[in-house]
Amino acid sequence: MTRSSSTLYFLICLTVLIRASAHHAEFCNSTRNFTSNSTYGKNRDTIISSLSENVSSHDGFYTTTTGQNQDTIYGLTFCRGDTTLNLCENCVSSAFHDLVERCPDQKAAFSWGTGGEPCFIRYSDTPIYGILQTQPTLMIDSNDIISMSPAVWWNLTLGVVNEAVDSPLKLKFATGQANLPDNRTIYSLLQCSPDLSANNCRSCLLEAIDYYDKHGRGKPDSGVYKPSCIFRWDLYPFVQQSSFSPPAPPAAPLASGGNFGKGTLAAMIVSVAIFVMLLFIGCRCLGRRRAQKKYEAAEEECGVTEIPSLKSLQFDWDTLLSAADNFSQENKLGKGGFGEVYQGRLPNGQNIAVKRLSQSSRQGGEEFKNEIVLVAKLQHRNLVRLLGFCLEGREKLLVYEFVPNKSLDYFLFDPAKSKQLDWPTRYKIISGIARGMLYLHEDSRLRVIHRDLKASNVLLDNDMSPKISDFGMARIFKVDQNNASTRRIVGTYGYMSPEYAMHGQFSQKSDVYSFGVLLLEIICGKRNNYYYHHSDVHEDLASYAWKRWRGNAPLEILDPALGESYSTSQVLKCIHIGFLCIQEDPASRPTMANIVLALSGQILSLPESREPAFFLQTELPNKIIRNDQGRDQITSSSMPLSINELSVTEVYPR
Repeated sequence: MTRSSSTLYFLICLTVLIRASAHHAEFCNSTRNFTSNSTYGKNRDTIISSLSENVSSHDGFYTTTTGQNQDTIYGLTFCRGDTTLNLCENCVSSAFHDLVERCPDQKAAFSWGTGGEPCFIRYSDTPIYGILQTQPTLMIDSNDIISMSPAVWWNLTLGVVNEAVDSPLKLKFATGQANLPDNRTIYSLLQCSPDLSANNCRSCLLEAIDYYDKHGRGKPDSGVYKPSCIFRWDLYPFVQQSSFSPPAPPAAPLASGGNFGKGTLAAMIVSVAIFVMLLFIGCRCLGRRRAQKKYEAAEEECGVTEIPSLKSLQFDWDTLLSAADNFSQENKLGKGGFGEVYQGRLPNGQNIAVKRLSQSSRQGGEEFKNEIVLVAKLQHRNLVRLLGFCLEGREKLLVYEFVPNKSLDYFLFDPAKSKQLDWPTRYKIISGIARGMLYLHEDSRLRVIHRDLKASNVLLDNDMSPKISDFGMARIFKVDQNNASTRRIVGTYGYMSPEYAMHGQFSQKSDVYSFGVLLLEIICGKRNNYYYHHSDVHEDLASYAWKRWRGNAPLEILDPALGESYSTSQVLKCIHIGFLCIQEDPASRPTMANIVLALSGQILSLPESREPAFFLQTELPNKIIRNDQGRDQITSSSMPLSINELSVTEVYPR
């Protein structure tokens, strides 16, 4: 047989083995067969009988094993979360007979049942319990197409994933619905095999949604079936009331004559005890919070004068001079707004990065003190770690952990290097930046506003995990402080929020705005001041992306370097979050806590984003002039804001 005829024969066999229709979704593994009347065949009959007889008495999910050695067979069955017990049992019995007929001598097979797929059955000669299996993938197709906006698609699919994963029921099952512009409603159903862990369930459902998104998005009466999960949606409410929902607790009985029963009295005693305990804990927490406020107030007052108390972090000048090879050009890593950065190696073999501040910069001294006080107190895996500092005459040095892969902009905006940033890597970078910012805003003992979050201030370690750097412009907020204002605007134009650049008002939401700009840059692979030229129209990055989002073509903005590595669901989610972050009204922007929850899949749905602040198209009341020392100063005037990567470095310590 020739190679071409062998390939044709294989494809024909595969088509026969994998059948997916409106009533059948099954798979017969033809690579492992058994002979008629064999011990394995008899064990399969035993498994079939056991599963169908026990599924309803075990709340719709049952597993069993029988046989020994090579004749061992493993069986698993469960019912869809909206199926009644009677229909569940009938479905399993009918589906197994149908599966035996279609897969007469295969050692492994599975089926999503008949009559609207109300049950799942599976047997195999290898262990299957608790094991994630996403192949093969069977998809029911439809000829109709429905146009859906990204927000509708989000609410229909991704917003329901967590409900299925975190379902309190035994069956990992959830349903959702979304409204179309023509007043029609669409319905979805997602379910995992109940033996899966939460992480495996989420992985399976997201993979099923991505598969459907690439091969059949917009087609109603469709679904994707995998051995470990199912995704289905349609234009009619096909989901029934579940019989597996936990019953409502019965009302506590009352004794005759108006007296309380024993159960009610016990409940009251327990309630009082809990109330007293919570009151005690609340008082303790309140006392600690007051103490924390006093502590942070003291931090505010002492400010940069804390440097003498950090002598344990002070390095010897000669040690750093030797480590950086006398600050040779071969050891130079780059040059920033405050000075140059060198790679070095300490006597113990540890690699370090040394920031040597410019001696002629007054602002450099303030930035130096600010960064020591801040970074010495901040410890997080997504923040660059300060190892120490050195003061030697007019020399001011900051010593950091060495982060080998330079900064994010080094890769992101280079056509060749950007190919090293596939979508999983970019998503990891996005999530890491978000976690680092959440730590600064809420989880550290200080409430820190970074004020200069941008691609060049995100360093990448060996695993391409992000580390936020450069805290010289950061400000500390008090516990009860939400915003502040300044006449000295610091940061990088293009990443600044409108209220900060125009009026000097900054808050945590200012950093959120910067995060949103950075998020769009990571997705598009272009700087925020990049202009798209088509026809006679010139659009900046935000405007271009927004029009594609509103025009139901959001994937057109993706960096071509991503190729096919991206997850559509994750990309849509990130674009949605990006536009929410750059809303003009700070109150409309999400917090970093909500952003982290959304990125980790723990928020069911995101609010609809309004037209963002296309800040690059606005004008500012100031313009930037570079002086002899490479510093940035603010002077009165106005000009269109189209300058990026230009940091305003007048430091205004808190």
